[in-house]
Amino acid sequence: MSMRQPAENIERVLKKLIEERDNEAIINFIDSHSSDRNEKFKSSVHQLTVWNDPETLQSILTWGEEKSLTPATGGDGCQDKDNPILLACQEDFRRCMGCLYQHGYRMKEVQDEAYYEEDKGCVSQRSYRMKEVKDETDYEEDDQVRQFLRFHAASNVCYLSLEFTEHKAFQNKEQSTTELTTEEIDILDQIDPLRKVFKKMKDADSNVEDFQGSSELKSNYIGIKKKLEAFTGGILTQCRSMHEVKTILDHNPEDDDDDELDDAYTNWQVALFEGHKDLVSHPNFQRYLWRKMTGDGSINKEIPFKFLADKIPNLSSTSKFRMKRALWNIKNIPLTILTFLFCYPFVVFADFLKKGDILFVNPKAQEERKLKKMWNNVEKQQTDNEDNPKGCFDYFRKRMHIPLFRMIPYFFIKVIYLTLICFSFLYPVDPFGANFQETDKLVLIVLLSVTFMISVSYLVDDIIQLFRPKHHKSFWNYFSLLTHLLLVGGAVIASISYHLFYQGTNLADLSGNSAVNVGMAMVSFGAGMEFFCLLQWLILLETTGPMVLCVLHAIKDALRMVSIYIVLFVAHFIAFRSLYKPFHLGSTNTTQNTTTYVLAKDANSFQTQRGLISTLFWRIIASAGPEMVNIKKTGDTTHNFSLEFSHLMGLVLWGLYQIIIYVLMLNLLIAVMNTSYSELWQNRKRESKYSKSFFQAKFLEPLEIFPVPFRWIYYLARAVYNSKKEKNQDPIKQDKKKYFFLVRELILNKQEAEFEKSSDDKINDLKKDIFNELRKINKLK
Repeated sequence: MSMRQPAENIERVLKKLIEERDNEAIINFIDSHSSDRNEKFKSSVHQLTVWNDPETLQSILTWGEEKSLTPATGGDGCQDKDNPILLACQEDFRRCMGCLYQHGYRMKEVQDEAYYEEDKGCVSQRSYRMKEVKDETDYEEDDQVRQFLRFHAASNVCYLSLEFTEHKAFQNKEQSTTELTTEEIDILDQIDPLRKVFKKMKDADSNVEDFQGSSELKSNYIGIKKKLEAFTGGILTQCRSMHEVKTILDHNPEDDDDDELDDAYTNWQVALFEGHKDLVSHPNFQRYLWRKMTGDGSINKEIPFKFLADKIPNLSSTSKFRMKRALWNIKNIPLTILTFLFCYPFVVFADFLKKGDILFVNPKAQEERKLKKMWNNVEKQQTDNEDNPKGCFDYFRKRMHIPLFRMIPYFFIKVIYLTLICFSFLYPVDPFGANFQETDKLVLIVLLSVTFMISVSYLVDDIIQLFRPKHHKSFWNYFSLLTHLLLVGGAVIASISYHLFYQGTNLADLSGNSAVNVGMAMVSFGAGMEFFCLLQWLILLETTGPMVLCVLHAIKDALRMVSIYIVLFVAHFIAFRSLYKPFHLGSTNTTQNTTTYVLAKDANSFQTQRGLISTLFWRIIASAGPEMVNIKKTGDTTHNFSLEFSHLMGLVLWGLYQIIIYVLMLNLLIAVMNTSYSELWQNRKRESKYSKSFFQAKFLEPLEIFPVPFRWIYYLARAVYNSKKEKNQDPIKQDKKKYFFLVRELILNKQEAEFEKSSDDKINDLKKDIFNELRKINKLK
């Protein structure tokens, strides 16, 4: 006890000096205890971090660096639980975090892959590394609180930015004069803050649910994800031109060529396919996506007869713009459809004799290849004809690589397909009963066969989509697959069974369970669902997009309540079935001679199981009176129904059922829909822009140059291109240096802007405090 008391007094003195912020006294006190100077130094650093005192902390760390006490100079580090930078990250003490990082403090992070070394020429092997290793003593999988705290610290955007902006590769280097080594590029790829933030947001989503369902810390993880997404949006906000936005969003660390067939995702694809809606709806992202839709601005904006709009008097500027846009559509829609139908296939087949890359290499990449070849062959200033950027192939290459033009054939073919479906229902015909002498019937059979082949093509394409990367899938992919399964399956069943067994028979005369009627029911549902898919088109419109999303969310809310409805329905069905069993037809308790008590006239539906199910089901959306369950005594003309105990319980049960299933559940469903509608409507611009961008993004892939049912041309062209690419195409390295230096510059600008804003806020708060104190003093006087 006598030895412990001096130690406690020493700690108390050190804590008092730290609270007084006396730098010299703290340093002298630590230096005076040479036997445990390192422990006192670590305790001081930890306490100053707790107090969030970056000025004093910087002084102590500077002295510790001179004495080789900091991790950067070979000093002993702290255990992870006592690591001051871990505390700074958890509490978001940014200035303290910067001081600690500058002096070699790092923290461990639990992740899946092997750890990386920050740089091999480091000043000390004892510096805390951001190691992605599992430590069983510090981390327990079942401890959600501990897991969350560690994730919260590791997800601090300031720390993720520090390890990138303060990396050795950027020290004393200018972008214009310095080249990064391959080793430095590999390291910067691993610590790229944007990519790490994307991964952290994905980890946050995975931590929202655990084995028991929704995690108890779900809201906390969602809060972390919002902060991470705000960081990425802040980076885009700092961009000063679309060129910088393009550099950020086009970055793909694993891309080694210049064609449009990439296995890895660019930054914009990660943001879109992983559901980062705030980032996707950012104005700079939306403008970037529109430029990509217009072929990076290469679209021809010449408007025919635009002088008509300028000469109309008393026409607002908005109306003039809309009129010019309509004139542009009148020109380009027919031109695109004609070139697609009568030129695209032949141009692609002709390109097979050359390099076969017209679908996969855009005009800009083609020009860069040409320039590269000219530089590599200085003595040959003129290239071969197949590399000449001017001519027929260049014209079609340019049109094919404008995604906006890819949408026109897609919509055109879809409209034709829907028209054929309607025509098939209006004029049904046996497809196997072709008679070449009956011209009218033969035409109908041809149209029906074309409709069926298009449906099969859509079904095959939907199946192929299942094996594409998961990020490309959405609700509409699975809905389309189910739709075309019903259409194709129902058509096959109905056609074959009708031709083999029921030829010439009126379908109304057949059983509802016959194969023909079952198949036609499948086709009917499939056709309705095909037209339901038109809602996806309305998302593209600014006026109808939010309303379509509200409708879809309301449908999802109703589907989520189906399980509750099923439980309530089954519970009351069993009760009614048991209670009214004596009155059911075929019951052993009833005979033709039992006429003392009978069901009322309006309650006859309770005599059969089918009637009972039907009655209970339709009460979900419409109420009914007590006459549906009344039991009356035969010959009793005074009372319309009996109130004896078991008969009264039927009325009570019927009332309770309608109160629960019609009043409570229907109003609950309305309330849930209103809540979803309110939440969605508050974020309608974000949700609408994200859904619109997701739909448009599929046209950025060369796959959509040939929509269904011409998709086979694309796959054939890809096979030809891949066979020739191995012989002709050399790996092309990206300019990652420009991307890394730009990211660093934007992060530093963002931090500076945030610091200036926080300084202004502090000054304003100080002014308010002074004003309030002066007002209190005046009141006392």
